[in-house]
Amino acid sequence: MKTNLLIAIFLLPLIVSAQKLLKPDVDKISGDTTWSTSVEKLYFNGNYLTAQGEAVTFQVVKFSNANGLVLILNPQSLNMGEDLSIAKNHQAFLKLSDNSIITLISGANDYGNAVYTSIAHTPVQSSSTTAFYELPDAAIEKLKTLSLVFLRIETSEGNFDCDIKPKNAAKLVKAIELIQKAK
Repeated sequence: MKTNLLIAIFLLPLIVSAQKLLKPDVDKISGDTTWSTSVEKLYFNGNYLTAQGEAVTFQVVKFSNANGLVLILNPQSLNMGEDLSIAKNHQAFLKLSDNSIITLISGANDYGNAVYTSIAHTPVQSSSTTAFYELPDAAIEKLKTLSLVFLRIETSEGNFDCDIKPKNAAKLVKAIELIQKAK
């Protein structure tokens, strides 16, 4: 029962969400403004019987002192035996419906967050990492006109591959449009 509760807590942010533009954050010293969308699910694959799962959430961010948008991807795993991290210059590959591929490069190191616990003598392990990718204007236009169908994120544990459902791909496009309208 405790394992089921832990899994439910882990998956709750992926289940309960609504796409929205968050309140802008204004730096009190520089006056720079940061706009961001809510964190949304891009991919989920879980198995209730084995208490294992993988997920990717995303967020789109815009900084007033920089050109372009930033795509934040957060791959996560539960009981998969992985200790995820993403190094600077690791890549993410976004395959679109016309089989073209957008290649994004991670802008920072993230050593990840792995948690090892035990519930009722059952070991539970979760791992997640966050990567920041600059979204060039050409990539934005392609994402808005073609549907994202597959995502590959390079991690310390190898490739994190995800088949993207059309409704989740539409969430990414909606987030990009919300950020572009932010002023």
